[in-house]
Amino acid sequence: MTDNHLLNVNEELPKSFEDLIKEVHERDICGECGGCVSFCSAADIGAIEMTEDGPPHYSNEENCLHCGICYLICPETFELNSELNKKYNFKPPIGHWSKIVSAQAKSSKIREVATDGGVVTAILIALLDNNLINGALISKRINSFQRIPFFAKNKEEILEAAGTYYQSKGPIPELGKYNTFVSTISELKKIVFSDYMKIAVVGVPCQIHSIRKMQELNIIPAHIVEYTLGLFCYENFKFDDVARARIEERFKFAFNDIEKLNIKDNLIINLRDKDVPITIEFSELQDIMRHACRVCENFSNYFADISFGGLGSQKDHTTVMIRTKMGQEIYNLALNKGYIVEPHELNSSVEKSKMLAQIISFSKRKSKRAEGFGLK
Repeated sequence: MTDNHLLNVNEELPKSFEDLIKEVHERDICGECGGCVSFCSAADIGAIEMTEDGPPHYSNEENCLHCGICYLICPETFELNSELNKKYNFKPPIGHWSKIVSAQAKSSKIREVATDGGVVTAILIALLDNNLINGALISKRINSFQRIPFFAKNKEEILEAAGTYYQSKGPIPELGKYNTFVSTISELKKIVFSDYMKIAVVGVPCQIHSIRKMQELNIIPAHIVEYTLGLFCYENFKFDDVARARIEERFKFAFNDIEKLNIKDNLIINLRDKDVPITIEFSELQDIMRHACRVCENFSNYFADISFGGLGSQKDHTTVMIRTKMGQEIYNLALNKGYIVEPHELNSSVEKSKMLAQIISFSKRKSKRAEGFGLK
């Protein structure tokens, strides 16, 4: 009698990586967050790995345990969502929050390199200075149009990685690799020096979602993630050579003239030697949006300890949504010790209502877009 005959005919096996390929990859909705790979690698299974440009794939199929963990922690499956919704008091469309505020880093050095007000950078430095973390998993610019996951272990490395400024150095062929999404979570496997490590992770909604699923299951390497700092995210883009040429022709600028990119209620591009930035509506960029972003409903990063973005705040300021008790504690630490400031004139009840209204509006737009693609 074979092992298969020993199974109850009505018993279902755990879904595995083959199911992820069928239900997520083949539908072109893999967010490439790297959660599945970080678990498989950290657990020394080594069955799957990230690819240079696309979803993860089998690196050693014989090593696959068919345990189903990769399927459970994928943010594009609905597994564990009910547990997370209950744990984090989720209420559509923006999730639970206890405070919303417009703030900025007190340090002018941080504000000079930051995308918005530098609050994320200031909080990370506050956590390091006060020995609450050993480092922060963030993204870092390595050339004109490419960022990579990066584990920053000190203030200087965090400052070096801050913001989205671009230099003109570097060959044009790099543009073919440019992707505004950085697969940060897959790097977790490389930084587990000990079980006593504590780190902060900065990520977009799908990345924080994957970490929360791993934490819900108490699996490595999510046990070292002490704080999650989530970024607002409406969509990310892939600029291959064809898309780059299309965008340059459509909006009459050259990519190698870009100095800074920012996303608020639209895409804002600052060019060298140009005083007035180019403003592009998201609706004009649908043909270069990452396919996985089409089915994502989570704009405001509602599973993070704190969510951040430029939407709703004035120039050089950050909109901050505090969601958890832990998020409140680290925000208060940074505020009380002078790492960040809250301009009074930007935080009246009227201004806060405006911020909240914009976040709700964008969240509803993103949710409706996901429904429109019929893949919910």
